[in-house]
Amino acid sequence: MIRVNSWLNMSEPTERAPAEITHIKWDESGLVPCVMQDAITGDVLTLAWMNPEAFRKTLQTGLATFWSRSRKELWTKGETSGNTMRLVELKLDCDGDALIARVIPAGPACHTGAKDCFFNPIHADAAAQAEVEKAQGDKTPAGWGAKLGTLMEDVRTLLTSRKTTLPEGSYSTYLFKAGLDKILKKCGEEMTETVIAAKGTDKAALVGEICDTVFHLLVLMAEKEISLEDLRRVMAERHGQKGGNTRQIARDASDEEHVPNMKVSRPAGCDALEARLMKQLDPAIRADVTRALEVMYRSHSGQKRDEGVPYATHPLEVAIIAVEDCKLRSRDEVIAALLHDVLEDDMNLEPARLTEQFGPIVAAAVVTLTKMYKRDGTPREHGLRRYYEGLRGASAWVRAVKICDRVHNLRTIERAGHGPAHVEEYRKATRENLLPLCATSTDPKLLKAGELLLVELQRK
Repeated sequence: MIRVNSWLNMSEPTERAPAEITHIKWDESGLVPCVMQDAITGDVLTLAWMNPEAFRKTLQTGLATFWSRSRKELWTKGETSGNTMRLVELKLDCDGDALIARVIPAGPACHTGAKDCFFNPIHADAAAQAEVEKAQGDKTPAGWGAKLGTLMEDVRTLLTSRKTTLPEGSYSTYLFKAGLDKILKKCGEEMTETVIAAKGTDKAALVGEICDTVFHLLVLMAEKEISLEDLRRVMAERHGQKGGNTRQIARDASDEEHVPNMKVSRPAGCDALEARLMKQLDPAIRADVTRALEVMYRSHSGQKRDEGVPYATHPLEVAIIAVEDCKLRSRDEVIAALLHDVLEDDMNLEPARLTEQFGPIVAAAVVTLTKMYKRDGTPREHGLRRYYEGLRGASAWVRAVKICDRVHNLRTIERAGHGPAHVEEYRKATRENLLPLCATSTDPKLLKAGELLLVELQRK
């Protein structure tokens, strides 16, 4: 591996830097603002302050280093979190009073865990955003390599679907039913046959064996819920570490306006649901919704619904019902729908963390939607009474999110394998405790949620 600062190799800009420091117009406190920009994607990550010592240390180490105005000390980004920023280029503006550092980030730039620090929208011009999105949408991948990547993603998506549906007569169904050991055995066999073919002179035979190996690796990825984006991210990081031409690393997800770049893997069945949801949202809130999706995927990682699907499909379905049917489309409404179960299912996640990342309104809504007695040890009967009292006093949109949650549960309860007695008891509890939440409301969103609930309660 190339050392962090060996790429500098005492090149002309580096040799010139100590003299250039005299051209910087430091403010009255001896500081200059420095904007961090992702050298690969062009995204603006954060803003911090440098003094002359921080400036020199950044050049010496190759890692972004700043002056803390609150602690009155130097700090290197990532020294405690590991989310360092490796310097690619440092430039001074035309007035000499601001810097921009193009960096390769090793993780989130923001202390909240967000990709960057600028996730609080203040103003958005819808027409201008539509123009930008159209321009981005026109940038389609070119070349045979891009076409292969698209084909591989199509195959992986099909395999993920077949893992759930298990259609008769499919070879992949046979593999998924046989289990992980059989899949691993086939991967080993195909790799061995690839090695044997490579020792020969028949190129066509070798290509065929490589294709067989790749297919079985895609089966393994579907079995272990690994996406091509997971591979792309690791390969991009490794390529960057080796000093390659990182400008050529493409963020595949950014070419699709509805599919955000995830730091976590999407479970099987979530890709299509997520794309369906994101297409309907105001572009101004998509970055925040992406952060909420990451929190949701982490909180429900490895969890399954009673009907056997990844649990993360449930909050996505709830959000889709809320957005499509009830027109709950504001930032807080969508995020609360996605996060409505995270506090129940992830005991390591605290409400204060939700407040930091998404604000007090979202955090309060999620707390209201959570049976908190499961976290604080309150007896179940008293905890349920407190839970329903909280819902009755909640805003109409919070009650609507809860109704959407129950609508989806009712739509799937019979597939979960519960007996008739359990289903009827669940319906009875719904009629007694949740139907009254929308009985006297005049809010159109809540009324629509109530209509959906009635349909499910009346379903035979």
